Amino acid sequence: MTVLKNGVWVMNSIKRSVLLIALYLLSISCVDAEQHDDNGLAVSGFARLVGGYLDTDKARYQGYENALSFSEMSLAAIQADYKINDYFSASAQLLAHSSENRDSGIEWLYLTYMPNESLQFNAGRLRTPFLKYSDVIDVGFAYPWISPPQQLYSSILFSHYEGINARYRTRFNDFSVDFEAYYGSYQDDMNMQGVSAKVDIDELYGGIVEVNYGSFQLRLASIASQKIEAEVDSITPLLQGLNSAGFSDTADRFKINDGAHSVLIGASFDSLDWFIGAEWMKITSDIDILSTLDSAYLTGGYYFDNVLLHATFTSSRQASISQDNPVPLGVSDELDQLHFTVNALNSFFPEGDLDSLTLGARWDFRTNMAFKAEVSLLDGRRGHPPFLTLLRATRISTEAQHYTSLH
Repeated sequence: MTVLKNGVWVMNSIKRSVLLIALYLLSISCVDAEQHDDNGLAVSGFARLVGGYLDTDKARYQGYENALSFSEMSLAAIQADYKINDYFSASAQLLAHSSENRDSGIEWLYLTYMPNESLQFNAGRLRTPFLKYSDVIDVGFAYPWISPPQQLYSSILFSHYEGINARYRTRFNDFSVDFEAYYGSYQDDMNMQGVSAKVDIDELYGGIVEVNYGSFQLRLASIASQKIEAEVDSITPLLQGLNSAGFSDTADRFKINDGAHSVLIGASFDSLDWFIGAEWMKITSDIDILSTLDSAYLTGGYYFDNVLLHATFTSSRQASISQDNPVPLGVSDELDQLHFTVNALNSFFPEGDLDSLTLGARWDFRTNMAFKAEVSLLDGRRGHPPFLTLLRATRISTEAQHYTSLH
């Protein structure tokens, strides 16, 4: 249930059963075979058509509401790789996305220098290589789900950056070990769950160690920035009002202008018949209004010839970050308005927990083409959970079913 507290709807723990319904929307994920010419140019492409539906009119998840939509995750891309000589190559990817929350255009553009088979350097616009599937997040063919678990793979992390990275691969007996380090910057407009923000990061850096032994993989990663600046369009007028009324200290606590870092531990095992995998991520921040976020998932699946059945449990825990409200209530109409402004700012930033259980199937019906369908059961608790946008001015329940399918 939800209750009205100081002019803001707050969600308490919800207990109710969820029924599955036989509604699976079709989508196709395909990867085109590379086409080479005699001049060292290789061209490849991929596309996916994704439909989704959320069985409540009180919330939004990944952009989906209680109406069938194919516009949130459908996309098409073309990639060109050009071999300049034995050491240098250039790569570019052009992506067209159907979602209004994501711009189409050049997704990456970089130069590669590879002096030997073990060492590689890249410079340009690059993918942020943090999570296991970060590099291939748009290629639905590369992973079992329609989209990887959103409590980790959502847009709260920066998908790309401008800078450099270095990768070194070596072997220790039967162990293959990859070391990767990267450094760069990020300046772009972001849209997170319908909220627009201008983000500016002068220094973004991180590292990865990945160990492979047979079918087993262990991944350790980190990403950090000493200063993240973000201007959120929808709350700027509210902050200006607090500053004008002399509550500048309160306004400053709602600004995003400090450092943050994140760590990741992941492990997986993939045999010819089954697989199991997990990733755990923790984000901590020096920004007053952004709380610590712990997210993890455990997934497993079994192959029946060219059909994969899989299940994933994902959980996120976000600490409370509500700021004290110093504006007195009942003194004047103007101060009452400012008091409710602070409450509105507190409710704007997400806090709370969100668990999900995803059941899905993948059918590789021909080479480089797959059909997927899945249902996700969502359970949100405490306040305004991240990743699940609550539609304001209504009493809300955040336990819902999310149906998507991918071709």
